[in-house]
Amino acid sequence: MTRPIPTTTEIFQSLPGNWTLMRDLGPTGQFKGDVTFNLAEPQKPGFLRYREEGMLERGDGKRFDGYREYDFVLREDPPAIELLFRDPLSFGNRYVLLQFGEDATEGFCARDIHPCGEDFYHHCMIWHDANHFETKIKITGPKKDHLLHSIYRRKIS
Repeated sequence: MTRPIPTTTEIFQSLPGNWTLMRDLGPTGQFKGDVTFNLAEPQKPGFLRYREEGMLERGDGKRFDGYREYDFVLREDPPAIELLFRDPLSFGNRYVLLQFGEDATEGFCARDIHPCGEDFYHHCMIWHDANHFETKIKITGPKKDHLLHSIYRRKIS
């Protein structure tokens, strides 16, 4: 049985709410935490605030609290989800523009590449369904070569 292919708008509209996050950082360690997608500004229905917070446990056993924020913006032409930085140095700048349309083995995929100095962040978001998605970010460059694999699952109340 073939499953229906979601539109970018359907994927975006499925994001609001609370999620768990498990991120494998390779030899660096793991990050475990919670993610919230909120309508940051009710007058902007195509604009979501993403916030993750949790605990980074490094390979050496040291633990650190951490968080990260992005804005997710629904774009119409072409249909895409744009991720914008919220950190002070890059606030409002594009991280990636995700245009869905590629079938992955177990999901529906969007890819983009973000240049950062001499390094490149090869971002892939794999949409499984309204309760599960993942990202794989391969970072390459003269000083970096590792994969960040994040698994998101909707929290069930």
